[in-house]
Amino acid sequence: MKAAAYACGFDLCGVAGAVPGPEEERLGAWLDAGYHGEMKYMERRRDVAELLPGCRSVIALGLNYYTPHAHAPGPKVSRYAWGEDYHRVVGRMLETFAGQLRGLYPDEEFRPYCDTGPLMEKAWAERAGIGWIGKNGCLITPRFGSWVFLAVVLTTAELEPDTPHPDRCGTCVRCLSSCPTDAFVAPRVIDARRCIPYLTIEQWKPIPGDLPLDGWAFGCDACQDVCPWNRRARDCGRDEFAPREGRAGPDLKAWIAMRGPEYRATFGDTALSRPGRRGLARNALAAMDDASLDEETLAAAESDASALVRDQAALRIRQRRKE
Repeated sequence: MKAAAYACGFDLCGVAGAVPGPEEERLGAWLDAGYHGEMKYMERRRDVAELLPGCRSVIALGLNYYTPHAHAPGPKVSRYAWGEDYHRVVGRMLETFAGQLRGLYPDEEFRPYCDTGPLMEKAWAERAGIGWIGKNGCLITPRFGSWVFLAVVLTTAELEPDTPHPDRCGTCVRCLSSCPTDAFVAPRVIDARRCIPYLTIEQWKPIPGDLPLDGWAFGCDACQDVCPWNRRARDCGRDEFAPREGRAGPDLKAWIAMRGPEYRATFGDTALSRPGRRGLARNALAAMDDASLDEETLAAAESDASALVRDQAALRIRQRRKE
């Protein structure tokens, strides 16, 4: 089974028994505190037995996506979004892997997921031994650091489980102190409402001016960039994940001025399509410093077809007046 996973291109593979764990209780406490903000889908995380009746094992998979570039051209974008949308890349690999599994175990069922189902991929990956959940909430692997995409396959096959990975963060707290918006309530506890990836991707409101984006226009890698385990990062060698000139847009002003056809042509096959044109325009308005955000650009944003963009422009104008 693992040989098949590696042959399909995955870099990491482990197995966990499909039994309840402490993650459900921790998730419940996090939800009760309201740290998930507008991410209502987090409330639907469920026991894998509800997703696949008779599930006995969970196969956890990891794919290195690191490319040895200091940054991508254009606006400040999280590394995972530099190339083709990982859902598409990993999804193709999962289809191939699931087909091979059905050949290996013809009497069993398999249900693959890549950030597309109501389950906790990081928790299963930790229990399957491919890494541990670090203080920054990311899964960290000894070989590739935290630059890994995750996927899981639920199965009715009873596979030998691997040993859960131990926590190797030690006393290091670099990730906690690196957050521009102080989103960490405690180690491994993130208030998403203050987290830049949430602000720029998941929520549909103007971004408050008192939360400094530090130039990030889509996602944020601050807590990963400082992680000592990421010094071990190695080139994934995949063209799909390499930064492509112009793919992130020439600059933030272009994001604001961009219209539907150009937006789809530029971002249609990337993760930057998630917040839509209006979301990227809002992000650009929030991320630009005052020196770069000229009156002409602001005026164009004030008359944008999207209320979200207009509201973000109005917020920036109010900020300027206060200053």
